[in-house]
Amino acid sequence: MRASWDPVQEEVRRRLVASLRRIPPVTTALVGSILAIHLAVGLDDWLAGRILPVGRALGPWDVLIGARTAEGLLRWGANALDRVAAGEPWRLSASVFLHADAVHVALNAVALAGLGRLSEATWGRTRFLALFLAAGVVGALLSWAGRAALAAEGDASLSVGASGAIFGLMGAGVVFGRRFRLQLPPPARDLFWRGLWPWIALNLLIGVTVPRIDNLGHLGGLTAGALLALVLGSPAVPGAEGGPRATTALAFLCALLIGWTAAAVVLGG
Repeated sequence: MRASWDPVQEEVRRRLVASLRRIPPVTTALVGSILAIHLAVGLDDWLAGRILPVGRALGPWDVLIGARTAEGLLRWGANALDRVAAGEPWRLSASVFLHADAVHVALNAVALAGLGRLSEATWGRTRFLALFLAAGVVGALLSWAGRAALAAEGDASLSVGASGAIFGLMGAGVVFGRRFRLQLPPPARDLFWRGLWPWIALNLLIGVTVPRIDNLGHLGGLTAGALLALVLGSPAVPGAEGGPRATTALAFLCALLIGWTAAAVVLGG
């Protein structure tokens, strides 16, 4: 019961609740970005008259629900073995915002909306964005390295999606729940520590049973998120907020990565 909570736990509850009641700007921007980019790739496919793998021409409706072509995804920054190896590392970050079809983008958008809101309340805007980007890039890097090690010569497989970054948020949440287990009120501790484990296990199980799921990307994001959560400060926990210099440095790095990726997509496309 709340009557048994100590002052620190009560303060953590107050801070989390206050943050969760506000619209999360970074989460909203990220969800909006992946949806807008998905539509842009579809529009690009349609205007270019590309053909879907099933052999029919794209129509206006496919801009919303149709599968994106390999050519379109490659143009917008898909994680391609040969392109990354040839000196286009920006694809590791660009591919996080790309999705193969409507189901793919919808599932990731819903997951990001929920986990992002909680994560933004936990780590604050800048640290949450850094966590998302870092987990996504590390997941894409591990996916690329694994496919490069196993692929035959001339392999043209692509990897896209925010799943690695989303796994990173889940891994970070579990570590946060364990790291601050004494400061968290019992409901929050259960949410972060016990509540996220089943989702991680379920999604990993789906990854090994359903074809064409990027398991290496998921594991890379999960690991990166968990490791970052060991050192990131949290504005929700008194005494663990972290310094303003670290926040400023993270904001600069995030802006640099996003700007570099956007410029590379425009110039490379």
